[in-house]
Amino acid sequence: MPVLPERRAHGTATPAGDGEPLLEVRDLHVRYAGSVRALRGVSMWVPDRGVVAVLGNNGAGKSTLLRAVSGTLRHHGGAVDGGSIRLAGRPIERRSPWSVVAEGVLQVPEGRRVFGTLTVEDNLRVGGRAARDAAARSAARERVYRLFPVLRDRRRQRAGLLSGGEQQMLAIGRALMGGPRVLLLDEPSLGLAPLIVERIADVITAINEEGTAVVLVEQNAAMALRVAGLAFVLEAGEISLYGPAAELAATTEVRDRYLGVGAGKPEPAVARRRATSPGPAVRELTVEEVSVRFGGIQALGDVSFTVDPGSLHALIGPNGAGKSTCLNVLSGVYAATTGRVRYGDDDLTRLAQHRIAALGVTRTFQNLALSPAETVLDNLLVARHRHMRTGLWAAAVRTARSRREAAEHHAAVRRIAELLDLDHLLHHHVGQLPYGDRKRVELARALCAEPGLLLLDEPVAGMNHRESLGMERAIGSVQRELGISIVLVEHDMRFVMGLADRVTVLDFGRLIADGTPAQVRRDPEVLRAYLGGSPEGLSERTGAGDGPGGTA
Repeated sequence: MPVLPERRAHGTATPAGDGEPLLEVRDLHVRYAGSVRALRGVSMWVPDRGVVAVLGNNGAGKSTLLRAVSGTLRHHGGAVDGGSIRLAGRPIERRSPWSVVAEGVLQVPEGRRVFGTLTVEDNLRVGGRAARDAAARSAARERVYRLFPVLRDRRRQRAGLLSGGEQQMLAIGRALMGGPRVLLLDEPSLGLAPLIVERIADVITAINEEGTAVVLVEQNAAMALRVAGLAFVLEAGEISLYGPAAELAATTEVRDRYLGVGAGKPEPAVARRRATSPGPAVRELTVEEVSVRFGGIQALGDVSFTVDPGSLHALIGPNGAGKSTCLNVLSGVYAATTGRVRYGDDDLTRLAQHRIAALGVTRTFQNLALSPAETVLDNLLVARHRHMRTGLWAAAVRTARSRREAAEHHAAVRRIAELLDLDHLLHHHVGQLPYGDRKRVELARALCAEPGLLLLDEPVAGMNHRESLGMERAIGSVQRELGISIVLVEHDMRFVMGLADRVTVLDFGRLIADGTPAQVRRDPEVLRAYLGGSPEGLSERTGAGDGPGGTA
């Protein structure tokens, strides 16, 4: 089974060996809205009881491939207009999603889409509707609890209160309740800490060893190639490389593009700096003994740290450590149960979200919160609302003053777009952009509000090594040009350690370390709680060694 060195290998990937594949995609063509071609002659296969990795940049067509296989393509405005998909020799490309599930193909979508208001047990019960009978459901439930003991312990807890890692376990477990022959996993490591990623990888191996074939779409190429036997690389909707996973991992192109360990270490993405004269809106942020409780659950306990004006301060920790809760307190989404948050002379502790935003505090979200049907320009202009002074009547009749103000806002938006290399995309609809571009649009929209403090929630989640380097350069340019303060929540250790001036580490809602990146790297509590390994392992994940760059 050769590795194809050339690109644009239209339909040339064909199964090798005597046995028929369990799942086979032949010369597949897919379009969206009748005109946008997403897949061009894609051929790939999954051996019976095999694990197949599908790699590629954001926008390459990986999720489209899974949608086509699972029968959900039409619900996303897409359609198969050529080729076939066969399960055990039978065509399924025209089947409904329910029929595909009945045939034994189940998908775990990106984003841990659990039913947050239902208990763990109820989520599994929903997944069990695809099982053959009560005995099969009971056996499947025991299998899930054996693979994920924490779910048994929390079976009566609402899924929305689980950590990100536990929600991912539940999403996988819910799919396993249907007894799949083929399990489709779309970015199962997205937004997870390295220790949890290792556990997910072990579970994928265990699932496969019990007889389930797995198709794994992943940006974490190091993990995907480690657990897979066969791998395919998608580029612009076509298969560009394929072959045994171990052989692909050794190729120069894959190592450089997806593992970040090509022919030498990359140069630092940005020159480190510290703002020496921040603008008047950039102030010190002080978090003083903040605690947050949800009923009997303590999400944060007496957390304190300080963000210097113009610095980049990283907030890291395992899934469920309280990082997003802390960002929600800083932005006014949650109220602190006890403690205090100050931004300069202003007390943010009891302020509403819009009043905090008016003080110059903006944020991005792990899950994109853009308007996909609107253009990039319109999405960015929304962030200018707090600077708009013209009333509705003046804007409607287009007075001279309203025209001048509109021109000023357009100019401000274009400056930010140029800073983040988005100026050529201003008139594109957001929903048509690749994921990596949409993440930069989210960052740009936050910056268009002219913040003094920017809260970034996992800006490189779901990006490969090259894309995360691009985001690192973008954030470095923002800090260099604008001199604002940034609080960053992120699991990619190479990314964090390359940008941060200071790092605060949380575990189970409590602060366990606070210091420079060099100090945090050596802290034994961080190694135990966050990485679950030795200092050598941390060196690999932060780019200090020869490992794959540490994207979690």
